[in-house]
Amino acid sequence: MIQEKLYELRNSLLLYIEDRGLMVLMRPFTTLFQIAFSMWTFFNFFWIMLICAPFIIIPILINEKRGGTFAFKIMKFWGFSFSFLSGIIYKIKNKSILQKDQPYIFIANHNSFLDSPAITLAIPNQFRALGKIEILKMPVFGLIFKYIGVIVDRSSMESKRRSLRQIKEKLRKKIHVMIFPEGTMNNSGYDMLRFHEGAFMVAIETQTPIAPLVIKNTRKMLPKNGWRVKAGFVEVEFLEPISTKGMTMQDLQKLKLQAFEMMKKAYSEN
Repeated sequence: MIQEKLYELRNSLLLYIEDRGLMVLMRPFTTLFQIAFSMWTFFNFFWIMLICAPFIIIPILINEKRGGTFAFKIMKFWGFSFSFLSGIIYKIKNKSILQKDQPYIFIANHNSFLDSPAITLAIPNQFRALGKIEILKMPVFGLIFKYIGVIVDRSSMESKRRSLRQIKEKLRKKIHVMIFPEGTMNNSGYDMLRFHEGAFMVAIETQTPIAPLVIKNTRKMLPKNGWRVKAGFVEVEFLEPISTKGMTMQDLQKLKLQAFEMMKKAYSEN
């Protein structure tokens, strides 16, 4: 009886190996490759940025607007180099709908650290992104962001007010602003989280158009709190800008909902 059971077990195992043997044998090598590729990707993210750092920070310190133009050319070089070396290809769609000399408040969904190269490559010219104070703890990137971004400590009302003043100042200088309206990286089961009001309040106060853009596939390639990176294509799609001309704070919720619905629809489309 025991021999028969062992015989059946052996046959079942042989059939399994015959059907999926190659997969079983390759699994350790696949895991090792994933680890090596992920390490290579993170290495590329930081070492290229480390080399670029002086050419980004110093020009902005000399002259924010003119130096910023040069600095963001270097940032785009970083994004392109990271993309090329890591096998992560960013495809930009509908960029032509943007007016050349018009400053925008760009808003985008946020699913992954891979969103940073996406917005760097997609947004024309220089911009200043709003970021949480925790970003400053990141090696290299945190140091650079101190000069190319606007920092906010969400636990401090004074910090929030200061960041809003800084954003308005950038817009007066005709420098684009970039805000993730979800307020954090999305790790939920939903396509997008509820939007905060900050970006839309500033857009109405300054009468600056909102330019929504949708970033697709980064969650699959590197989710929040994940470390295994997958190569592939990231799609960045610009949606029709929303004019805020003539809007008042009574239009705030309507504006926020309009942007949310536009982006949610575009994100769900293949």
